[in-house]
Amino acid sequence: MKSTVEAVFFDMGGTLVYDTGFQELLGKRLASFVEKHYQILLSDKEALELWKETAILPGDLEAWDLVRAMFFLRRLGVTPKPEAVEKLYSEVLESYVEGFRLDPEALHVIDALSSKGIKIGIISNVGSYEILSRRLREAGVMKYIDVIVASQAFAFKKPSPQIFFWASYLIGAEPSKCVHVGDDPIADIEGAKSAGFRTIQVLKYARGDSKSADALVQTIGDVIHVIERWLNSP
Repeated sequence: MKSTVEAVFFDMGGTLVYDTGFQELLGKRLASFVEKHYQILLSDKEALELWKETAILPGDLEAWDLVRAMFFLRRLGVTPKPEAVEKLYSEVLESYVEGFRLDPEALHVIDALSSKGIKIGIISNVGSYEILSRRLREAGVMKYIDVIVASQAFAFKKPSPQIFFWASYLIGAEPSKCVHVGDDPIADIEGAKSAGFRTIQVLKYARGDSKSADALVQTIGDVIHVIERWLNSP
């Protein structure tokens, strides 16, 4: 009996997309917004640090960036009125979209796996589902995606096994028949393995390799070869 892979999930940042200056863009947009609307002067660095500190939920829980924008303004002594919050949230979304680009090999890999009848999913720690859907749609990838699991929409974030359990349930495959592809040795690899997934770590943008990944690859393009080997192994 051959090894079965029914679904492959991908992380976004550092796996399908790479950072082209997200934090710098976010800091600049945040500082510009509060100066324009409230005459509050912050450096880009100060604005970014305040945003980072405004993590209102503990541990493995994720807050929506819209809510985070409310607390960001409140910490500046500003009442977070809905119109202002929505405008600030829009600035955050634009920073994400402009600050990441699709890896050149990503579309080919997803197309190749999909053509084999494998379901494709996304599991990402992110403060807004909209960021993922917009980026995937603009990159021409959305048509291949069966399930998007954004931590903002599911409350739990990686490495919590809960987000992986829900992802496998939604895509209709047992965890043992799912593979998660990511760059982070803890959030992606340890998290997925704790839920019973097989794992592939992509090292191109990773900050250190995992000792427990089922496979290590240099680029996302190499993922195809690993999946093919698993599909053909006894």
